[in-house]
Amino acid sequence: MKRGLAWILVLMMVLLLAAPAANAEAELTGELTLSVGNSWLAEDATGEAFKKAISQYEELHPGVKITAQGASQQDIKESFQTAALAGGGVDLVIMDNSGHAIDLAAMGLLLPLNQFITDEELESIYQPGPLNSGKFEGVYHSVPWYMDCCGMYCNTDRLNELGLTVPTTWTEFETALDKVIGAGYGGIITYKSAYAFYSYFYQNGCSVIDTTGEAPQVVVDSEAGVEAWNYITRLIGKGALVESFKEATSWDKVYESFANGEATFLLGGDWCKTGIDKINPNLNYSINCMVEGKQKATILGGWTWNINANTKNPALAYDFVRYITSEACDFVLAPEGKNAARADFDLDKALEGKEVLKPLAEQFPYTMARPAIINEKTIDEIITDAILTVVYGQADAEQSMKTLAQSLRDNIKDNYGA
Repeated sequence: MKRGLAWILVLMMVLLLAAPAANAEAELTGELTLSVGNSWLAEDATGEAFKKAISQYEELHPGVKITAQGASQQDIKESFQTAALAGGGVDLVIMDNSGHAIDLAAMGLLLPLNQFITDEELESIYQPGPLNSGKFEGVYHSVPWYMDCCGMYCNTDRLNELGLTVPTTWTEFETALDKVIGAGYGGIITYKSAYAFYSYFYQNGCSVIDTTGEAPQVVVDSEAGVEAWNYITRLIGKGALVESFKEATSWDKVYESFANGEATFLLGGDWCKTGIDKINPNLNYSINCMVEGKQKATILGGWTWNINANTKNPALAYDFVRYITSEACDFVLAPEGKNAARADFDLDKALEGKEVLKPLAEQFPYTMARPAIINEKTIDEIITDAILTVVYGQADAEQSMKTLAQSLRDNIKDNYGA
């Protein structure tokens, strides 16, 4: 009798312990609205894969209805921000990790992730670069989805003609550029922004703006920063940036310059390959890691998922984010060869048939995000303007650095009052 009663008690405990999980599952009901780039809803392999993932989630949770809205990459942040400031907006929005989430978090428009998961758990799941791109005032606000980074494309035939190998260090790169320019060829093409140039600061141990303290501190004019700037401006002074850099306000201009042979080197990410091949499928080139300075480093790119502070169903919103960024949804990224930002992502499998991109993927563990500060877009513009003053011969390295550092400090003061 006692033994039977004991088994009954054990069974009751098991049922009680199981009940919360069942109830938690049942709570995942309601509606979610998502704002994503138009390409994720297109009538192609990528769009179909994304829509399939939504359908699968709805099948897993019959009480859930998900509606996805498309927006251009240029407008998605502004549209969400306007709606969220008015107390509305979609439940979830994807954002470029180039500082967009920081602006939104500073305005209180995003839910901090520590409401759902610990920092330690997040750091065990995702690559540090993508995760840090959404860290504002010590708190994570974005879940990384996929990532990319800047590498170096080289015109193989031209290097062979000049007896050069792919440069791997600052010194080798400068030497190669001297020979390329001396032979009458163009040097570097990249997007007309601070994007690729961040890498040189990072490679020299300079974060440009230190965000580890209570208030951001400009460190671009530190000893390490000045060394990096002197290297960048020395290359510019030699004519290393090709003429079309001045007009490279879209990546199409960048692809064209490299594909048509104007530039010998292109600094950009994995997306550049498709653009180059469309213009000149016969071009013989290689894709390589960025050159190394005092340390290996390159600038991060990619997109993240963000939860609207106005959402009426935060638990459901986070659960969908957890799902769409999990291994179960890697098939969504596969059509365009995008790389998930998880630490356990199987890069070898993802790169099958795309081995040429492997050098870029090898850089993922040491990618670094742009400074996590309010209004990062203006920071980019300030650095770009400083580069252009050197390109146009309006200032030398010392003068341009002085102006750059002061402009950055003025911007920090305007945004932080410090």
